[in-house]
Amino acid sequence: MQTFPRQINGRLNNVPSISSKAVPDDTQSSRKKIMIIGGIIVTIVLCMGAVAVPVALALTYGNTANTTSNTTVATTTVATTTTVATTTIASLPSQCSTYTTINDATRLITAASGTACDQSLFSSSTTWVRFSGAGGTQIPTSATSTNLCGTQATGWYSSTLPGSGLTVSRTVCFAWTSNTCEWSTTIQVTNCGSFYVYGLITPPICNARYCTT
Repeated sequence: MQTFPRQINGRLNNVPSISSKAVPDDTQSSRKKIMIIGGIIVTIVLCMGAVAVPVALALTYGNTANTTSNTTVATTTVATTTTVATTTIASLPSQCSTYTTINDATRLITAASGTACDQSLFSSSTTWVRFSGAGGTQIPTSATSTNLCGTQATGWYSSTLPGSGLTVSRTVCFAWTSNTCEWSTTIQVTNCGSFYVYGLITPPICNARYCTT
């Protein structure tokens, strides 16, 4: 009777304990692999993020630079041309700068009679004369009396004066006694703008003179 229980106890002692049963090595190995793979994936994601951010910034900067460059190229400069009008004034005739000046107060129509004669002063060739100063500046344009201007036959201009820059041929009359145009001759007159010059020749008689006013 004592031998039987010993055999049972001996068998029970040979049965492995559930609590002390070891976890198979394959399960632990699978877990380790999953953890390693997960770590690798996380690392790859982080690396990709680290690379993607600078690339995105670079692309954004590049697009901004391209936009700025395109804007600069598209800028157009408009040149304005201003046209300046130039007015050319016609040159005055040469006689307006080359002439003989006569300043003789005895030629004035207010001067007394005399025996002066312009035949000794002028010739058959035209002499350009400018009257000036106290002796008057123009030959009178209306009839004068005789025995004035230091002479007996007084000379006066019997026509209208020319416009600025123009030259005309007109008549000078010489008054004698009651005839305001007893003798005459043809002269030239040029309007030099601020004064006149006269192209004079010798009078037809002596004791005749070009008067002034």
